[in-house]
Amino acid sequence: MACTANKLCVRTQMPVKSLSLTEALRWLLHMLHKPVPPLGPLGVVSNVKATRAHTKTSIYRLSCNSEFIITEVHPELCRLLRYDPKEMVGMSILELMSPVVADAHAAIFRSLKSAGATERRLAVRRGQLHCRDSIVLDVDKKPVACRLSVQLRMDLSSEIVFDEVRGKLPYSVPRGFGQYIKQEPALHLVDAQEVACIMTDLANTTRFSCRQPPRVMAELLHKVYVTANAVVEREALPYVYIHEIVGDSLLLLCNAEFMGRFPGRTAAIGIYVASKVQKAVDEMLKSFASDHDMYLRVGIASGPLCAGVVDGRSFRVFGSTIHLSQRLESMCPRSQIACCSNFASQLREQVGRDSMRLSECTAELKGLGQVDYTVVDFLGNDLPGQNLELP
Repeated sequence: MACTANKLCVRTQMPVKSLSLTEALRWLLHMLHKPVPPLGPLGVVSNVKATRAHTKTSIYRLSCNSEFIITEVHPELCRLLRYDPKEMVGMSILELMSPVVADAHAAIFRSLKSAGATERRLAVRRGQLHCRDSIVLDVDKKPVACRLSVQLRMDLSSEIVFDEVRGKLPYSVPRGFGQYIKQEPALHLVDAQEVACIMTDLANTTRFSCRQPPRVMAELLHKVYVTANAVVEREALPYVYIHEIVGDSLLLLCNAEFMGRFPGRTAAIGIYVASKVQKAVDEMLKSFASDHDMYLRVGIASGPLCAGVVDGRSFRVFGSTIHLSQRLESMCPRSQIACCSNFASQLREQVGRDSMRLSECTAELKGLGQVDYTVVDFLGNDLPGQNLELP
């Protein structure tokens, strides 16, 4: 519920070489009979490229008053989210959002409530969000993939239209970059100034993998991804998303402008999600097999990076921030998180001392020389500094 939307634009070009009249007529007839790419229910796409098995065409409406309390809800939406209709009416809309998304929206709501008429009018005009892919939480706080349209009014009451999505939404290609994939290689890049790169890796897999057939390792890595992705969807998407899988490593990006950004909250969100992922994967590993000593290592580095499509094949990220997170991950003790000095400095500003224990360390890291870093033992269970109060 935190992404903006973009209209789908389909362009048709004539071939570059000159054509005879007969060839031109053939080309025109071909284009007239060429199938048009299917559009979503409202003819637009979101800031992420989403692949679906099937999309249900029925729409469900939900209305909120100016206090963001649900006043009306379609019975089928209650069924989708497994709520009793009487239960949903009177709830805050924030209860349908993940902790990070709810925190971000509460900050936006507070800003809108205190804004002047002109500022609010501009915000409302920008806030007419058409179809976008999103995650909402059901009664058991499990993620449900939906497409949303939002109509925000000047008094801050709103109407939200939901479309149920059959199948998962793989968040990997930000808005505007999908058009460059499966095309001729060219540079299509964007610079991001302050992104937290969260690198995870399974420790002690070599001995285990040598005693197992390849299929068992494939099953293990599938379970690692599914476990981590469930946490990300439930807690923070799109402010955190799994960008890449390499071997038994996952790269998560937090607060990247090209996906979703919550200024001033990078460290709090990053340590919260990283800790949740680490605990969930370690718990899964206990049940996967008993004769191993595997656990999830996590390294976090924050700083600038560059992202985009350079090969016509995939959306990628570049920069020393990623390399530093890889090196720090290798230094991570069990059940703790190794962070760069920049990220640790932000942690001290955004997270209370009673929610974590910090240990200062120095090590020689490959390619980086002598590096100071901080090992964090995150003690909290909730998003640090979350404020859902509305005036």
